[in-house]
Amino acid sequence: MQDIRKPYTRSRSNSDLQSRVEQFEAARYKRDDDDLYDEEPVQIPVKKRRDLEDMDMYPRRRDDDLYEDNRDGNTRRPASYIDATVRRPRKKTPWGTATFIAVTTVLVVGVILYTYVFDSATVTIIPKYIDVKDIGKTIIFSKNGIDPNGVPFMVETTSLSKSKTLALSETRKVEAKASGRAIIYNNFDSVPQKLIKNTRFESTKGKIYRINQSVEVPGKKGNVPGSVEVTLYADSNGADYNIDSTTFSIPGFKGTAREDGFYAKSKGPITGGSSGTMSLVALSDLNAAKDSLALELSKEIDAELLKIKKEGYTPLYSASEITYEDNSSELLNGTTGVYKVTATGNLMLANAPTFAETIAKNIGDYDGAPVRLTYTDALSFTRKDTDHVNGTSSLSILVEGKPRVVWVSDFEAIKAMIKGKKRDEFIPLMKTINSIETAEIKFSPLWLSNFPSDLKKLHVNESLPKR
Repeated sequence: MQDIRKPYTRSRSNSDLQSRVEQFEAARYKRDDDDLYDEEPVQIPVKKRRDLEDMDMYPRRRDDDLYEDNRDGNTRRPASYIDATVRRPRKKTPWGTATFIAVTTVLVVGVILYTYVFDSATVTIIPKYIDVKDIGKTIIFSKNGIDPNGVPFMVETTSLSKSKTLALSETRKVEAKASGRAIIYNNFDSVPQKLIKNTRFESTKGKIYRINQSVEVPGKKGNVPGSVEVTLYADSNGADYNIDSTTFSIPGFKGTAREDGFYAKSKGPITGGSSGTMSLVALSDLNAAKDSLALELSKEIDAELLKIKKEGYTPLYSASEITYEDNSSELLNGTTGVYKVTATGNLMLANAPTFAETIAKNIGDYDGAPVRLTYTDALSFTRKDTDHVNGTSSLSILVEGKPRVVWVSDFEAIKAMIKGKKRDEFIPLMKTINSIETAEIKFSPLWLSNFPSDLKKLHVNESLPKR
């Protein structure tokens, strides 16, 4: 078989190809030799061991991503070139981690402070109580505790005045007695002295005056004489009974041991006595003025009495007494045409603990413990018309209504009992107090297991259900 390659090896083109290959190789060797002497020797970089501090925490990207494609034949550089002589800074703690640590620390410290510095406990008790269905009992009240069997009381007084000018429309013959206010004193002994109606009082000029109602003069206390204020009326008509301030003796005690111990002093001049014909106010006009001013004063004085309150005392509003003083005698005898009237309200204030115990004695299961009254505004007090608040030291008053008797607890003693105790000890301790029906506690913070030892951090409140 004929070799098909022979014509090609013997051809001119084949000899030309061979010569061109030899020329190319000769030229290449020459260039390599020239470059060998012209260029600096290639330095092979030595790989240094990287320090752990310089190591990147994150994996490196591929070389294709880090290097640019340089087509000019020069040595390639990273896309983001960093000088190797600059040391990479040490990484700092992230901001979020620092914030978390700070917040956690603050919370822990806050919880500790809240637990041991701002801890507190509040005890709310429901005291033992009994609602009285209807008391309906007459109780004796003793002024300033003179009668040991009575409920002690004191008297608060308030006064209001009004005036009205009236026309002098009548002329007639006038016969009038003088009158004025005076204070009777008991400087004899500590026993109250009762003076009956029309008891005589004699002035230094020998004129006789009388009281128009019975009064009781309190006994003296130590060196302080007992006293009561009254109105004295002249024994007869006439202007000669009009006198300035003076001292009075009591003829009924003359020649006895009480003669020097009982006396009276006028608070001002005694006036209004007259006799003769003169112009004066008509009786019908005077009576109309009395009615209108008395009605106005009655409403106003009642409102003023309701404002009177005193710690430790129960006011007996419905047993209060209002007295009126006017100058009607001066108008009727022609001395003046201006009608003046003064209303004086006298309010009894009963000792609250004693009064509550007296009410509680009507309850079958009362144990004699300290008690107090609520719903006292539902009580009514009725006294005899003959008994005057300021003129009698002992009064019998009918008490009616439906009060509530509440047992009294000592809050400070409760605090001292529970301080520093465990939560589980609270209920057994409360059961030892007879005045408490039930009790509950509230801790702050809620996870406390012991009561605070500081009494200032303990609070006791009382809660009563409405009826």
